[in-house]
Amino acid sequence: MIFERLGHFATRYRIPIIFAWIAAAVLITLLAPNLDDVTTSEQGDLLPDDAPSEHADDVYRAAFESEFSSESTIIVVDAEDAGGILNQDAETFEAQTDTTAGMFITQTVDWLTAGDDRPPSVASVNNPLDSPTTVDLMVGRHNQIALINVSLSTSSTDDDTTRTLEEIDEWLETNRPDDIKTYQTGATAIGNNTAESAVRTVDRTIWVTVVLVVILLLLIYRSPVSPLIPLFAVTMSYLITRGVVAYLGDTVMTLFTYTNVLLVVVLYGAGTDYCLFLISRFREEMADDIGLEPATRHTVHMVGETISSSAGTIFVGFMAMAFAEMGIFNTSGPALAIGIVIALLAGLTLVPALLATLGNHAFWPGKAQHRANGRLYEMTSKLVSSRPLLVVVVIVALMTPLSVYGVAQNPSYDLLADLPDDSSAVRGYDLMKEGLGPGNVMPLTVVVTERDPDTMAREIDILTAELAALDGVDDVQSLSSPLGQDGDINHLMRIDGQLRAMSLLFEQEFAAFENADQATIAEQGAELMQALEPIQRYFNLLVERFPETADEVQPVQELFQLGNLATVMSDPNALPAALGALDELATRFESVDEPYLTLAEINALFSAIPSGGDLDFFAELQAQYLNVADTAATSGDDTTIPTAYQITVLLADNPNSYDAMDTVDTIRAVLEPYAGDGDAVVSGSPAISTDIRDTINRDLLRAIGFVLLGIFIVLLVMLRSAVAPIYLIGTVVLSFTFTLGLTNLVFQTFSDVEGLTWYVPFFTFVFLVALGVDYSIFLFGRVKEEVGHHGVREGVHVAVATTGSIITSAGIILSGTFAAMMSGEIMGLAELGFAVAFGVLVDTFVVRTVLDPALAALFGRWTWWPGGIPQAQPRAGESSRPQPVPAPEPGD
Repeated sequence: MIFERLGHFATRYRIPIIFAWIAAAVLITLLAPNLDDVTTSEQGDLLPDDAPSEHADDVYRAAFESEFSSESTIIVVDAEDAGGILNQDAETFEAQTDTTAGMFITQTVDWLTAGDDRPPSVASVNNPLDSPTTVDLMVGRHNQIALINVSLSTSSTDDDTTRTLEEIDEWLETNRPDDIKTYQTGATAIGNNTAESAVRTVDRTIWVTVVLVVILLLLIYRSPVSPLIPLFAVTMSYLITRGVVAYLGDTVMTLFTYTNVLLVVVLYGAGTDYCLFLISRFREEMADDIGLEPATRHTVHMVGETISSSAGTIFVGFMAMAFAEMGIFNTSGPALAIGIVIALLAGLTLVPALLATLGNHAFWPGKAQHRANGRLYEMTSKLVSSRPLLVVVVIVALMTPLSVYGVAQNPSYDLLADLPDDSSAVRGYDLMKEGLGPGNVMPLTVVVTERDPDTMAREIDILTAELAALDGVDDVQSLSSPLGQDGDINHLMRIDGQLRAMSLLFEQEFAAFENADQATIAEQGAELMQALEPIQRYFNLLVERFPETADEVQPVQELFQLGNLATVMSDPNALPAALGALDELATRFESVDEPYLTLAEINALFSAIPSGGDLDFFAELQAQYLNVADTAATSGDDTTIPTAYQITVLLADNPNSYDAMDTVDTIRAVLEPYAGDGDAVVSGSPAISTDIRDTINRDLLRAIGFVLLGIFIVLLVMLRSAVAPIYLIGTVVLSFTFTLGLTNLVFQTFSDVEGLTWYVPFFTFVFLVALGVDYSIFLFGRVKEEVGHHGVREGVHVAVATTGSIITSAGIILSGTFAAMMSGEIMGLAELGFAVAFGVLVDTFVVRTVLDPALAALFGRWTWWPGGIPQAQPRAGESSRPQPVPAPEPGD
């Protein structure tokens, strides 16, 4: 037998084996990269390459390469204690921004854009106080906050991104006035906060896990030596696994931030259990005084198959996750599977080598002796074997209500819910949500490509209106409505909107003359005069395209000739008449059918406006919402006509809520007719959350199928039965749904969460099914052994009484390691830790100890169909002659 040979090998070469494991752990730890350095918390890395949001990012990047930034951070400036961002009682814009907060914002923008020590990865900065128009968009409605948007040139996995965020935090902390608070938020800052919390959670989880394992093992063995065996073996396994996984993450796999903490709890949980099974059997063998080497060989021979089958089910369960589409699952699964294989190898080689080296000293100050079956397990096993139907009915009836409740609950996709309430990203988001609405934190960007320039203006105006009319959309900003639906400048693609925008901007230009000195008036007047030529061309174009309006256009056009405009500038009473004429002309064009110019005409007019001054606003908008710069850069022609445009959509709901995701689906449906020969896509964090929701729904079904099928095959091979695997898997699924229901109830009641974090149900299912069946294998491995000696019902009774204490001990240890995750900062990991810890306890005390044995007794000989009731096998010290098969019991 292979396991007996392994036992012989581990016993004979015990010292070289121990040193080989130590050397491997040291070398891999020294040579491999740090696991935390090769993981990512970026949302987009979770999704498959063909996800709609991934395609949308590719389209966005290709069409607006100069505008697209995969990473950015939002600096939230809180000036509540400083009296507000603006001096709202001042008359001029310059005076309104002359505040403590205004000066600090200007200082911050200057440092980010031109400071000698500014972070090199800063690509662009949006100044919230750049103009009255940006104030409307980037200063909160209560004048408490302002936003500084900082685009980065680096990716989320780049160390420069983390350093940039840290440098910004340090500069803000050093330079901000005492009555100003600052926070960084947005998708990049949230990811960075998550990564930092994950590292702290791993550190805390490791220490809590080690302390729990030591305490539990001391209580179980009452020996200071025995706990050192699993701690040493599992730590060697963890160090080697961490190094191997880190190398794979650095070369071929994308690992999520939580990989390390999952490795800790799985290896210290399952690995300690394997050691527990081996040490317990070794103690029995040593108590029989058969000798050190025979005891070690027989321990590996009898327990090796059980823990290998157990590890096999866990391996299959974890590897089945590789078939998932979500990156966090299809990479975490294989990483955990690697850990299980290494832990199993340690259990089959390192642990026997340690036992063979220590012998009876492993149980110092006591000695190896048989453990008496506990009275509780004696009574439980008698009840289970004598009244199996009653036991099954009562347990299933008690677990069903919470199981139904658990299945009916929806998970949460809110990334912020994972973070502590006092983290910078959460506090910044809450301020933004209150001051500007939740959609400003994570806006959506609609990108439409390969459009006809002759009809694009009309299309932009119509699509903007369609998007703004959707339920769940708070506002839409586009070339048609750059300041949003309630802004002073609206319907800019229509001629009536252009005329009203012109009136507003001229009014602002003339208002600046009132309190300005002669030098400023001369400078601004010269800029205004330079804009007269494109304005005259604009009016000429209106007459040419819409001759029916010539009589209304020409009087207005005359007002903006050089001599007449000079009169308007020198005579304050003439300004209202000029502006009124523009407004009347705008009203006239409201009745014109299709009041649009082509993009070629608009582009020519915009490019003719001299830079600087308020009238340059039109050209700036064109550069922001059309792919003019990228098209011109490609063709080398400054007048190249754009064929793509973008629209910013602000959602009314939490960007990661179900309502927001439903709105994303609706937007995608609205965009379908606009695709044509190009693309019509929506990009942004809410779109990613929508794809995560859709992908996780598919993954749950796929995972359930693959995991259950794989574990069924392992159980089929081990038990040589087609019946037992079915109800063993059925009971662990019942345990999972019951646990899911209770976890939802607990966290919704006491932690005020809307639902469990989206990855919790998936991981809980895989962990409970794989690890739960682990105990079924250990139990039924002993049932197989005892049924051949005692018959089915008595064999079940003996197996439960014999293994009850060891399964309980193993379950408590595994539960404790997962419970250690509740000591961390991340809510999702706390939920997962509670769910698996509680689920393992349900498996330990209810399912494996009571329900499964009751089903085995209830099915009787059918439990072993079609293989037949197992035959008696010789035990240690017994003759190898065939043992008589006991007579069938009533009900067998």
